[in-house]
Amino acid sequence: MSDTIIAQVTPIGNGGVYILRVSGKNTSAVLKSVLHCSLQPRYATYLPFYDINDEILDKGISIWFPSPNSYTGEDVLELQGHGNNILANLLIKRILKIPNIRIAEPGEFSKRAFLNHKIDLIQAEAISDLINASSEAAIKASVKSLQGDFSNFIKKIINKITDLRANIEYELEFSEDNINNYIKINFIHKIKKIIKYLKRILFISKNGACLNESIKIVISGFPNSGKSSLFNFLSCKKSSIVTNIKGTTRDLIYNQINFNKHILELVDTAGIRRTTNKIEEIGISLAKKAMNNTDILLFMIDSSKNIKVQIKKFFQLKKNISSKINIILIFNKIDLNNIDPNIFLNNKINFLCISVKKKIGLKNLYSILKKYIKNCKNFLGESIYIARQRHIQEIKSSIKELLIAKKNFKIDHNYEILAYHLQNTQNFLNKITGYINSEDILNKIFSNFCIGK
Repeated sequence: MSDTIIAQVTPIGNGGVYILRVSGKNTSAVLKSVLHCSLQPRYATYLPFYDINDEILDKGISIWFPSPNSYTGEDVLELQGHGNNILANLLIKRILKIPNIRIAEPGEFSKRAFLNHKIDLIQAEAISDLINASSEAAIKASVKSLQGDFSNFIKKIINKITDLRANIEYELEFSEDNINNYIKINFIHKIKKIIKYLKRILFISKNGACLNESIKIVISGFPNSGKSSLFNFLSCKKSSIVTNIKGTTRDLIYNQINFNKHILELVDTAGIRRTTNKIEEIGISLAKKAMNNTDILLFMIDSSKNIKVQIKKFFQLKKNISSKINIILIFNKIDLNNIDPNIFLNNKINFLCISVKKKIGLKNLYSILKKYIKNCKNFLGESIYIARQRHIQEIKSSIKELLIAKKNFKIDHNYEILAYHLQNTQNFLNKITGYINSEDILNKIFSNFCIGK
């Protein structure tokens, strides 16, 4: 923290501009040495950047953020120049010649912001999550965490526990006789409410932790039913080979797409049939395993052939498929026999009639997928926030601690032990926001940030 740090904020390489960030006590020395002037706080000023020989190295925008009104809480200077990587490196080398300035470690700017109480640990992690978000839903959730939504949830519970601990201390200190039953019942009632609130946050947190995970959709079915055609259509590119020859697809083919604010992992599989070809047999075995390892199964049937036989074979296969998997049974090629693009529900399975080739009924497929995506992730709308596995673990530990506290208190009414359990619960929750932290945890979290953040 005593060092002044510098890093390139923009990605390495040539582009429109490069941005360098300097933070720390020696930032004012950079103003004098590189800019040869002082700056008005938080105003963009176009200036030359000078090298060690006072020759102009580059010209660009300089912005000065004096402490404590900056991202890190320290003096911060940002320099924006022409986006040539060599220029950026020359300017960094020039600044590093000033005493007590070094290259920033990964995440060190955000770490200093946390240590200087500009953000809490949840918000610091949300910055990294926002940068690495892989879907629109994950971006919106990361922004909510960055704004403090998740932190506020945790702080409300901590305040409730603090109030309860204060009440216990008061009763122990000032009650002359034994604490009456009404107060005992009231304590148990409050503990139950906190547990209920924590379980709700745990549920939301688990969903938030899933937002950067893809929803898996396996496209399976019988040979030449249109599996690869549907895979290519949903992928918006030709990734799978499409022919009239049975057994063309023999391996699992993957592709990721963004759909309805979420990441979908599409999987094309081999057609299910009996075969003597060993390679195709392996592909069919992989296809059957994939059918049981997915969130949504799109099972394709060729409606131009014997539908009853295909449905019978499908329900035989379904016996080995988990009931937790959402299944859409798709009758493809309806353009060949003039079937209407209908949707109907039977045995908790959506039956859908489409033609991939003629683009008939595909809007119905989109609407069903949207519904199933919500079911897959227990979607909670726009109120969800990003959470990490460490958050979930601390919330679980706090719930477990309160359940033990409630159970023991009902048996022996020992207020000292109850206060002890409440303190432990509060400590678990304080670890989430970073009020209680260890250097190992902080190093692990911030080492995953990019340099410049």
